[in-house]
Amino acid sequence: MPFFGRPVMTAPTVALLGLRFDCDVLPVRVERLGGARFRLTIEPPLPLPDTGNRASHVATLMASVNATLERWIRKRPEQWFWVHRRWPDPISSRANDS
Repeated sequence: MPFFGRPVMTAPTVALLGLRFDCDVLPVRVERLGGARFRLTIEPPLPLPDTGNRASHVATLMASVNATLERWIRKRPEQWFWVHRRWPDPISSRANDS
């Protein structure tokens, strides 16, 4: 899946569950406002694709999920902390191959 213009591994669980149970996928985020104050934002549901192909459905929905995350991160980058390596470091990968 694309994420900030680069391909990344993206877990398809959200799409698989939404499509399997024909339920809405709601983008939800929590923003820190300061101290112990937070804002919960629930956006309209992402459209469930209906292309006749399950793999295409999952890919389309997960692309929408990643696009939503990108939009949120671009708007408030200070709110985000990734706890795993989203993009492998090509220099480290090459160093381990020798």
